[in-house]
Amino acid sequence: MTTEALRNTLDYHRTLPVFAARPLTSGAVGLLSQVTGMDETRVLALMNPLLLVLSAVLIYALSLRWGATPRGGVVAAALFLFSFSNLFAFVPPIYTYDEPIQYVTMLGAWLLLPIPAILSHRAGFPITVPSSNPTYALIAGVLIGLSLLVRESGLFLLPALTGLYLPASSKQERTYFVIILLTALVVWTLGRREMMQSSGSVDLWQWQARFSNLQANFRNTDYTLETLVGAFLVLAWPLVLLGPLLREHRILAAGFLVSLLINSAMVLFMAKAREARLFALPLLVVWPLLGLRSYKITAVKFWFRIGPLVLLLLGVAGTLHLAWNLYQSTVGPNNANFFREYLSVYGISLALAWYWSRTRTEQT
Repeated sequence: MTTEALRNTLDYHRTLPVFAARPLTSGAVGLLSQVTGMDETRVLALMNPLLLVLSAVLIYALSLRWGATPRGGVVAAALFLFSFSNLFAFVPPIYTYDEPIQYVTMLGAWLLLPIPAILSHRAGFPITVPSSNPTYALIAGVLIGLSLLVRESGLFLLPALTGLYLPASSKQERTYFVIILLTALVVWTLGRREMMQSSGSVDLWQWQARFSNLQANFRNTDYTLETLVGAFLVLAWPLVLLGPLLREHRILAAGFLVSLLINSAMVLFMAKAREARLFALPLLVVWPLLGLRSYKITAVKFWFRIGPLVLLLLGVAGTLHLAWNLYQSTVGPNNANFFREYLSVYGISLALAWYWSRTRTEQT
């Protein structure tokens, strides 16, 4: 976060038409700089990390509202903060910029929504938000509309949110959701029109250039591995932890799967997949849900069976070989970040979790 790098980041997002058409982060930086008298680069260096922390607080509150215990809420917030795309949010090539405002506005809106009916039997945290209040619906709609103005990719969350909120909901709650959706669309449409008028139209060649990213993401072995490893590091553990809840709620599982597939396809076809944060968008629905799991520290007894043990050793050896021999960062040298170390811990912990669950199952 050098002054020069931060200044280049601001200038890049203000001049490139694709990003200039969604200037909420840049505008917030400029406004705060005027109000506080601080240099814009320092404002950016403080604002985005603090917004990520605020997102973790909102995930904690949302998780408790949906029925998690305080311990579960803390785990959900920690899983968010220490996820690959957030722990390394400002390390090249992750390049987080608009996501913190997108997360805060979207999560804030969900706190104003009724508790999902499929989770109502779990809910126990007394957040005093009326289940169906037009004023709260309008505020939630404005927040979602702002989130879509920050990054239109928030639309990819609609299938997952449909699977979360609509099953077993009452007629009154569905009316509430319609008000929210219409408000969000009005805010997004008006804001988008204003931004396009001030920034100018986006040239066709810039959209065509986006579709060349699929070939770029798999142009050689290094890029292919970076793409696949990035998706793995972002998605693997959350999907493993979410598995039991998805099996319990089939419609939620289907909606989340649709959101995940649409978002992943768009990242691979129209974005630089090495910016692994782009794979994380569907997890915005997942992180609060992860607090609903039971997280208890119990004695772990490993039962040594030759088959699972061999697979465990192969998994550990394969992870270390991938991290330290095959994986190469395409932006700067590997020793410029801790990606290899993170990949080693991540893969080995998954292998150990699989081994423990397999041997425990065989014991029972």
